[in-house]
Amino acid sequence: MTDAGRQGATLAATIRPRLRFGLLWVSGGAAALFVANMLGGPAMPVVLVLLAVLWMWLALDAALAAWRWRTAGMPALLLPGIAVVALPFAGFLASHALYWSHVAPSWWLLRSERVAFDAALAGGPVPTGVGRVERSRVRTAFPTVNGMLGAWAGIVHDPTGRMAAARGWNGGPVAADIRDAFGNHTIWCQRLDSRWFHCQFD
Repeated sequence: MTDAGRQGATLAATIRPRLRFGLLWVSGGAAALFVANMLGGPAMPVVLVLLAVLWMWLALDAALAAWRWRTAGMPALLLPGIAVVALPFAGFLASHALYWSHVAPSWWLLRSERVAFDAALAGGPVPTGVGRVERSRVRTAFPTVNGMLGAWAGIVHDPTGRMAAARGWNGGPVAADIRDAFGNHTIWCQRLDSRWFHCQFD
């Protein structure tokens, strides 16, 4: 084997495990954020610290390998590049994981207690997992999460379907006619089923 061939084989053998680790960090990190955000409490800080430590280990390992390669005439910057390139992909997946981690509990609650929610629309008892019922014109809200300073999230029944126009996640637009639904500023909504939505208010 020529020197170029040996260098290529060494390069591939060195990059491959680090690339796999980077892919695992991106995908596994998004999954961990999804679960941690649903669990709440100390889960999120623990996951964030763990992901930060793992990324720093990946970056440091790549930097040390690049330092060893610099005298061998090999493209050492490829290794630190793995850690750098992983960041925007991680940010993209993390944003989606956090978004759906808010929606998933509401979807499951509506799915498992649908009969109770339909009955509550007609004046029946409050469904399991709901703190209260709020009504605003034709819309009905079932708050499931109470945040700080009046912020809350919940399941909303909107026969007009207009709550789908609230796309304020990551600064998206919110239609003017639903901006102040239920006396709070509407941030964003995600359709769950037909005329049912998960919404967050501030």
